[in-house]
Amino acid sequence: MKIEVLKESGRKEEVKVIQERLLEFNHLQSGGSDYRELHLLLRDENGEIRGGLLGWTVWSWFHIDSLWVDDPIRDEGWGTRLLSAGELEAQLRGCEVSDVDTFSFQAKAFYEKAGYLCYGTLEGIGKGRIKRYYFRKSIKGEGLESR
Repeated sequence: MKIEVLKESGRKEEVKVIQERLLEFNHLQSGGSDYRELHLLLRDENGEIRGGLLGWTVWSWFHIDSLWVDDPIRDEGWGTRLLSAGELEAQLRGCEVSDVDTFSFQAKAFYEKAGYLCYGTLEGIGKGRIKRYYFRKSIKGEGLESR
């Protein structure tokens, strides 16, 4: 046996083998999966994408990969609305917990204001200039009654 380093993008077929075999193992161990992507787009009146949330749900968990709002419309509440809409859709799918991570130069205060609790920090990124914060939030039943 030998270990091979794949270059930058790797070979997609071989990468897919690893992903599929891990998924198969996870299904056997967990009893199955209800994995679904959860993507939201914010479009302006011309149909241009001005923001969005990319994530997924599985079991009772909502994971947020990315949340972005275009610079000219930041501080107008669109990020909060995207986050709330994502949480609501996740709740409708049966999710009870949400998680996200962000870098020190991104949105730490935004997630704290939205009720997310920091449960971990990874330091030493970018030769010590950057930290990565890991957040979680209980979304069980939050806000469903009023919607």
